[in-house]
Amino acid sequence: MTPSTGERHVTTRVGAISLSDEGTGTPVVLWPSLFSDRRLYTHVCRLLGGGWRTVRIDGPGFGRSDPPRGEVQADTYADVVIELLDALGIGKAFIAGCSWGGQIAAHVGAKAADRVNGLLIMNAPLGPSLGGHAFEVFGTRWFGASRFWGKGVAGSMVSPTAWQMHPERIREFVSAFPSFDRRAAATTVRTVLTRFPGLEDVLPKLAVPTTILMGAEDRLYPVDRMRGFARLAPGAMLEIVPSCGHLAPLEAPEAVVAALHRLAAGPRHIA
Repeated sequence: MTPSTGERHVTTRVGAISLSDEGTGTPVVLWPSLFSDRRLYTHVCRLLGGGWRTVRIDGPGFGRSDPPRGEVQADTYADVVIELLDALGIGKAFIAGCSWGGQIAAHVGAKAADRVNGLLIMNAPLGPSLGGHAFEVFGTRWFGASRFWGKGVAGSMVSPTAWQMHPERIREFVSAFPSFDRRAAATTVRTVLTRFPGLEDVLPKLAVPTTILMGAEDRLYPVDRMRGFARLAPGAMLEIVPSCGHLAPLEAPEAVVAALHRLAAGPRHIA
């Protein structure tokens, strides 16, 4: 994989985290979902344009970061985000994450409100993920570094509309899989899908501007199942993106950029 412009490796409590740090202006930290690395946000960053400093992270288990050191939970990765902000000389930032990244973003907001300008939580499983998912874990362990597995993952995550409208984006997503370490990826997948305790105790603690974005066609975590958890976040804006499945940065980058701009605009109506 060709290194991104502005690539850095920052030593943290969980090992070296690889990231790309690009642009100047309003800082936003972007943590991807499972089965993806910083490239998930390629289209988002292109659309954001000038005026933003984008910090795109490779989550341990995917991309160029060190492999996960056992079953590291989202609250620990939230501490890692703060370490990254310190290392990059960033006082406050917007924190955005998709799925697994959204879980981490919520923990950052609850732990370190003084370092957060706002949160964008996208497609995140908000409830507990305890047990099950043996197929995903074992499939990742044995086939996780293959386009074959990537196509299967995309089939479960991406909406039929996105497959039809943007097949080139799906090909980009699948093309990343051969660069992953399947054993490292399986560790992260097992932790997130079978050990995550949920955000029921975290969401009520959020005291920063927060947008929770869900895909109308998300088959993994449907809106009807997640809406009740979203209401636990005081004053959070819930946005449902039409024709979007589980990967908003890939399927609907325009909606992601619009949500970031609304957060950055300052005082807003709270629904």
